[in-house]
Amino acid sequence: MIGDDLASKKYTEMKQKIGKKLGITVNLQHFFEKPKFTDLQNIIKNTKSTALIFQLPIELEFQPLVLDLPYVLDVDLLGLGSSQLWQRNFLPPTVGAIDLVLKDIFFSENQKLDFETFFNSQLDLNGKKVAVIGQGVLVGYPLVRYLKDRGATIFSFNKFSTNIANFTNKCDILISAAGTKNLIQKTWLNPKAILVDASTSESDGSLVGDINADNIYETNILCPSPGGIGNLTVLYLFWNIHKLKTEIRNVL
Repeated sequence: MIGDDLASKKYTEMKQKIGKKLGITVNLQHFFEKPKFTDLQNIIKNTKSTALIFQLPIELEFQPLVLDLPYVLDVDLLGLGSSQLWQRNFLPPTVGAIDLVLKDIFFSENQKLDFETFFNSQLDLNGKKVAVIGQGVLVGYPLVRYLKDRGATIFSFNKFSTNIANFTNKCDILISAAGTKNLIQKTWLNPKAILVDASTSESDGSLVGDINADNIYETNILCPSPGGIGNLTVLYLFWNIHKLKTEIRNVL
């Protein structure tokens, strides 16, 4: 972790806390001042860890280190080799958390699945219209790939998009990851839509999401932020660590 971003600090603390409960050692290398490029290179080169995480955001000059992470350490699926993990049904942690939320909603009570089957089963979103707000590397960009693989009709928006409501209010699912407090307006929403707030940003010393729970329809289903997707994202991160150790590293 580089710097003192509040959201990064909260997520790192959550990873340490959950790791401790699971009996996993989480070693934090926290650079309050900008480190040397070679310092980070040496951490990667000499690590004996099962996984290595760069807590985003980080400065542009360090991005090559993220892209070059060995895929057997890359539990966030941010590196250039992550396509090998996608092919093995790994998902980036936030995308995986969204997958769990949607499966919990769409799978009927008649589909009582055991823990591992639930995690590994694939949703069929054919015929579903999904709006994705934000095109960042952690959520928006990989989420579009996930939704395409599941057969959804996708509407993807960034900060330059206009007339968003003309598209989003016809969507069955809206997922926001823009990082802007109270961005989502009620006029943007289909009253029957599932809403997933996958964003966390700082406002007056607190963490907030893109969706104000008081500014949606009573008939909307909302997975909020904070308190929803963030917790699941960290849990899914450890699921990826478990899978990396058992499915890949033991084979190598």
